[in-house]
Amino acid sequence: MNKKLHTFQENAFDYIFYLLYTLIVISALGFSESVQKYIEDIDYYVRIYICLFLMWRFNPLRTSYEFTNLDAKIAFTAGIFILTTTALNQYITNIKDKATNKVKNIITKYKN
Repeated sequence: MNKKLHTFQENAFDYIFYLLYTLIVISALGFSESVQKYIEDIDYYVRIYICLFLMWRFNPLRTSYEFTNLDAKIAFTAGIFILTTTALNQYITNIKDKATNKVKNIITKYKN
């Protein structure tokens, strides 16, 4: 049973990320404007899954565990999520702030 669950989780994790990458490409190419909502929903649930998975698998109260390929995928993905939510989000926020300030300055110049 444990092996079947592990195989199911690994396959589901792969398929969800293929879907997520496909949606990101569709959104980036501008084929659909509503895709972003699906990306955000999937991203949210994947983050919850990763948090619960890491808390369960690497709980210090467990006596032993084997580091599997799925563990490596989850750990890598967790690192990517942490990077994107901290560094890239801050970068995007800075760009938006600079753009907003430039627009405000232009509007102010034209009003005067």
